[in-house]
Amino acid sequence: MVSYDIIGHIAIIKPEKKTKKERLLEAKNLLKKPYIKTVLEKISDVNGRLRKIKTKYIAGIKTFETIHKENNCFFGLNVNECYFSPRQSSDRKLIAKKINGQDRVLFMFSGIASYPIVSYKIKKPRKIIAVEISRACNKYAKENLIRNKIPEGKIILIQGDVRKQIPKIKDKFDVIIMTRPNLKNSFLKEALEVSKKGTKIFYHGFCHQDSLDNLKKEILREAQNLKRKIKIIKTEKAGDIAPYKFRYRIEMKVLR
Repeated sequence: MVSYDIIGHIAIIKPEKKTKKERLLEAKNLLKKPYIKTVLEKISDVNGRLRKIKTKYIAGIKTFETIHKENNCFFGLNVNECYFSPRQSSDRKLIAKKINGQDRVLFMFSGIASYPIVSYKIKKPRKIIAVEISRACNKYAKENLIRNKIPEGKIILIQGDVRKQIPKIKDKFDVIIMTRPNLKNSFLKEALEVSKKGTKIFYHGFCHQDSLDNLKKEILREAQNLKRKIKIIKTEKAGDIAPYKFRYRIEMKVLR
């Protein structure tokens, strides 16, 4: 695994038992790259529903805000306030390509609106609703809609807990994107509330590679308990979170 991530002009290095001298040396070497202006050190893992990390300043320009470019889109964020993984760039593009122009699409846990914006730019679906609990992420999401020149009304942002906000939504969606946090709650119940026969769901699940079959069985069992029937179409790795532990993108179809 790479020992640092680059988000915009910020490099975030991982401690990995490095001494202070080693971290400073790594920071100085990173600052030699013309596109890196700030180096931070990650001092906590992603945590909770808000998926925040903690970083501390090491070298360069002292800031936690940046604008990241990917897939011909621009995303502003504060790395301490907003979850964003540059490693999910290909996942955003892949999911966008599976959306059709006439689809009604729901993005759960939409963060700074990176997934919705990439999807709109690539496929321009008929309707996009994006739900995110974090007020900070929603602030940047609104700015990112303007930054990417998204026409008004094409992406509707809803700030709040998906468990409270989704029951208020009257639509039934053709596609639901669940880039969910790594928590025990699957939030599948909420997704199925706004699904219909034929709805495609893209679900992010986290587990050790040896536990993938169990994860899929749990999803099928939960749907059955909710008196719904789903079929798992495809499962792919969508990122690593620890040795032999991965984020899996589970594509499923609602049959009933």
